Amino acid sequence: MRIRELFRRADALQKSRLFKIIASLVVIGLAIAFLVTFVVARNSPGSDIAGLIAESERQLADAAVQTPGEARGDATVADTGLRAVERVLRGGSVLTGVAVGVASAAGIALVVIWLGLGLTYLALGAVAVLVAWPLQRYLGMPGLAQLTLGLTALAASFTALMQGARILLSGPGPVCAIARNVLAEAVRMKVSLVFIVLLLVLLASLPLLLSPDQPLRYRVQAFLQYATGGAFWVVAFLTLFFSASTVTGEQRDKVIWQTVTKPVASWQYLLGKWLGVVTLGAVLMAVCGTTIFLFTEYLRSQPARGEDQAYVASDGAAISEDRLVLETQVLAARLAIGPTMPVQKSDPDFQKAVQGYIDNERVRDESFATDPARRAEVENDLYKSVLDAYRAIEPGKWETFNFIGLQRARAMGAALTLRYRVDMGSNRPDQTARLTFVVNQAGQIVRESGLGTWHTVSLTSNAITPDGKLELIVLNADGETGTMNPYTISFPRDGLEISYSVGSYRANFVRVMLVLLVKIAFLSMLTICASTFVSFPVACLVSMGMFFMAESAGYLKDALESYSTTTTKGQTLYLQTVATWIATGVQRVFAIYADLKPTTKLVDGRLLSFSSMSAGVAVLLGWTLVLYGAAVVIFRRRELATYSGQ
Repeated sequence: MRIRELFRRADALQKSRLFKIIASLVVIGLAIAFLVTFVVARNSPGSDIAGLIAESERQLADAAVQTPGEARGDATVADTGLRAVERVLRGGSVLTGVAVGVASAAGIALVVIWLGLGLTYLALGAVAVLVAWPLQRYLGMPGLAQLTLGLTALAASFTALMQGARILLSGPGPVCAIARNVLAEAVRMKVSLVFIVLLLVLLASLPLLLSPDQPLRYRVQAFLQYATGGAFWVVAFLTLFFSASTVTGEQRDKVIWQTVTKPVASWQYLLGKWLGVVTLGAVLMAVCGTTIFLFTEYLRSQPARGEDQAYVASDGAAISEDRLVLETQVLAARLAIGPTMPVQKSDPDFQKAVQGYIDNERVRDESFATDPARRAEVENDLYKSVLDAYRAIEPGKWETFNFIGLQRARAMGAALTLRYRVDMGSNRPDQTARLTFVVNQAGQIVRESGLGTWHTVSLTSNAITPDGKLELIVLNADGETGTMNPYTISFPRDGLEISYSVGSYRANFVRVMLVLLVKIAFLSMLTICASTFVSFPVACLVSMGMFFMAESAGYLKDALESYSTTTTKGQTLYLQTVATWIATGVQRVFAIYADLKPTTKLVDGRLLSFSSMSAGVAVLLGWTLVLYGAAVVIFRRRELATYSGQ
């Protein structure tokens, strides 16, 4: 039998209904069998995890014999640590991750099977393994072997999802027809193909750049930061250039004549273009999101620092510190609350102090702070000085920090985490600071802390008063020995917080991906709108400028707080004033866009709440609708296909 005939029969087989049903049942059966085996192995009485859970429960029972509900300093920390350990070791979070990963892989396999490509993809996978295996085993190139397998998996997923997207857009009408044509353009045009290949290579090679010598929590954070942020920026630039090219290119090459002379309205044409670009972005974000999620779960299953195997500490402890921080601080959806400031700008005493300072300065310079802008600048500087002084503690001294609004954490019985970063002197790496924490005046906790790095202390919800308040006293000394640190310590802004988990990391991840996709949709409509009346280069510049302004709005907000528009004598700096007006306008227009910060919140393990996400998404979709309306109006006024008589 000839090779061509063999391929023809194999193709007919993989497209037959019977093969699809049998292959689907096999995939589902394998997925269920894997999950059952995993659960049984993890919860078997002889497993290390089961033994650690039993030991954790025994220690919790012993702790319960002590005075209930009493905040006891280190005992309170131990109690909370045991509860966190028990929650982590029980593996509910791990089981969910494995289940989601298996479901994702099985879902993609089912899509491939019902597209009639089951045997084709199976053969491609076998070829990839045959290429990667000698690279790993005989040539000593494990990195290249992993890259080969990763690229094959990503390319196969992208191709399958693109085919599925074409099927979803196979409905009647000009909108779906134009959208399908856009998807076809995406794999033909060089400008889009370059970005697609770049994205696949980025995702496949990024895991190779992670250092196994780093703590596991840092590796997970680094991967989430660069994979999520990098994927979004690559897809954003692809959306920008491709949206401009698909509209302006048809106008330049007169291809649009064949479209607008048919019964295709302007709103249908532009909607079809936008739908096609957004579908391409959704496919790419689906590939990226699935890949990032699965590899994060893979990293999670690796041994952390201080572990011989995952979730089993090497020193006999219930859990390693690296694992505990990873599970409770990084792969989490935390709500963080900072201490209340002792002084507000509107306080009469503070305003009186500001006026007194200005009056003293006017003794030497009568024009000092006579301008309202200059007075506001002086007020901001003085307020920052007050806050800096509040967060600084001299050797042997202490300061009280109050956290309010913790009623929800108390009602939930949630484990609290005190997260802090301390600075001292020049933050020499060979120095540490001995700090003493007193929670609600009920016992002390002494911690030796490295400088300029984040540290955590676990607390129970019993430390919260019925009115939702937690009082924390920080002593710049060792409260047990009386030894003082040599220098003043200080907590930077946002360097001291109480946080607790209010949701799932995975739900947070899904919300982040949705927000990024909405940003892609907004950018696509912005570029299409610009492309209706300007050329390709100008449309790209306009859209790129708006995109950079939106992404930098958060940085502008921080920079404006310390940017001066007057001299010390009150003279106005006109160039700086104009720059401030422009920056303030940009910051206000894109304030909600900047406040979302999806990638930052994902990496820091902070909650991207549904309320904040809904507000931001609603604003972006509203602007998208406004831009669509403007694009339709402009497009209707264009004379794109005027008959010349020749």
